[in-house]
Amino acid sequence: MDEQTNRGWRWGVGPVALALTLGAPLTACNYELHNDVITDASTDTGGDETATGETGSTGSTGGDETTMASETDGGETDTTEPPPDFPPVNEPGPHNVGFRTMDVVYTPDLPGSAARVLEVAVWYPTADTSGVPAKYFDFVDREEVYLQAHPIPDTQLPVLLFSHGNGGVAEQTFTLCEHFASHGWLVIAPDHTDNTLIDIDPDLIPLMVLLRPQDIIASLEAVRDLPADDPLVDKVGDEIVMSGHSFGGYTTLALAGGAFDVQALEDDCGLDPSGIACEALADPNYKARLEQGFGDSRIDVALPLAPGAVLLFGEAGLGAIDIPVQLSTASLDETTPDSEDGDPAWAGLNGADDRRVEYLTGGHYTFTYACAAGLIEGDGCGDEFIDPELAADVLNAYTLGFARARLWGDESVRALLDGDESLTDEVVVQTP
Repeated sequence: MDEQTNRGWRWGVGPVALALTLGAPLTACNYELHNDVITDASTDTGGDETATGETGSTGSTGGDETTMASETDGGETDTTEPPPDFPPVNEPGPHNVGFRTMDVVYTPDLPGSAARVLEVAVWYPTADTSGVPAKYFDFVDREEVYLQAHPIPDTQLPVLLFSHGNGGVAEQTFTLCEHFASHGWLVIAPDHTDNTLIDIDPDLIPLMVLLRPQDIIASLEAVRDLPADDPLVDKVGDEIVMSGHSFGGYTTLALAGGAFDVQALEDDCGLDPSGIACEALADPNYKARLEQGFGDSRIDVALPLAPGAVLLFGEAGLGAIDIPVQLSTASLDETTPDSEDGDPAWAGLNGADDRRVEYLTGGHYTFTYACAAGLIEGDGCGDEFIDPELAADVLNAYTLGFARARLWGDESVRALLDGDESLTDEVVVQTP
């Protein structure tokens, strides 16, 4: 088995082992939270919407770019005026957090595809100070996150989209999602059906290369198109940031505009047909969908966390991304190692605004809740790795800071993002 094939195999089954470890306490997830079913998610790009600043105040869409906003060529730079004051990125924001789930039904853009039903988690800012506590995976109680809380009124919100890892769940990195929501963001995170902790089918992993990006966009559009009587109607603003972990990191890069190196993949499949993309390439319709790509111009910033399947893009394919990217990787990652995923990803990214945040004592699951919960050992979890609480705080600060800097020119985080200041000596920043 050659190196590429071996990597694809490890990347495919590593999280499955995690799923088996976590499966017992999660198999009875509380499906009573599904208060909505949204069907036939639109695939259009939508009409004009009023943009908002981070804390929820309506902003102008016609102002000048602030000094730290993205200067990347090739994409539209968001010119929304930021709020007058930014709360510190390493502290919770001024809002309390609401949480709900909904079902989204859509049909993927693949010939012969059946409708998919997605369970979508949504976090958002609220002024409520009490309510029913949210519960994730039916065993993580969040006393200060309120189920079905009222969203802050009369404003659209910037959006964070999040894609979980292979065999993960939407709430796997809930500390990040809650942090953004407390700072005034609407966070949308689907369970990728047939690729979650509960229902993962290893035989469908190659197909997930094609389905995962479409799951994200269907979820975004379903929330955007909620009916008039829904409390979250008209909350989707113009500023959209994409993030995801592992397979979700791949999903992030695909939606950011990463181009698939189809010819190179076909050449590799000719040598070894067991690669993750070979099944898709064998079908002319699926191959055409890969060639089309999944880049969505509505996405302004990308935040991939320990991305996997980087080989699907190649250096040239990643170079096609023309929005700011902050790549988070871990030096001790055994599932998507730096030598095979993190370093090639950074080599392919070529934007002047890009950053790489390297967790020197982190592993693959440093970017999830698994370590803090004590659910697994190794690959980010254990005494030899960065403390999970510190890792979550650092991840929250760097991701939110990068999003604010690139969207609204937040100068308060410049030194942090340039590596001139640090929250811990266990993390370093690389610049182009």
